[in-house]
Amino acid sequence: MPITQFDHYTLRARDIEVSARFYQDVMGFRVETLDSFAFPFRLLFLGDQAVVHLLGAGAELDAFLGRHAPSYEKGAERGTGNMEHVAFNATGFKEFLARVKAAKAHYVQRTLADYGVVQLLIADPDGIEIEVNFPIGELND
Repeated sequence: MPITQFDHYTLRARDIEVSARFYQDVMGFRVETLDSFAFPFRLLFLGDQAVVHLLGAGAELDAFLGRHAPSYEKGAERGTGNMEHVAFNATGFKEFLARVKAAKAHYVQRTLADYGVVQLLIADPDGIEIEVNFPIGELND
């Protein structure tokens, strides 16, 4: 059976409230809290789809996942491979950039004229890189 659709990606957040605010205020996602788990859990929606599962890092999450990770409180991290970034397509470049700046989020802007896009590369509160692609024509709007 072939893969038919993207569902979600999951992030482990050191501070789930800070991360949820970032994804709501900067990315424009709708945030819902799930209270039925032993660890903090937020669903981040793009339209009607929960595209990000945001999990609060800690012993409760590690126990649920059956993992024995190092202490997150001491700054050590558990890697999940060589994921480089996640990417989204968007419109409303100027409004989006204003939200990024208002949140004081680190970002890089670059134009890929051959591909007709302007990109914002944004670091979330845990350092995950998010690429947001806009039509290049929006630079002059």
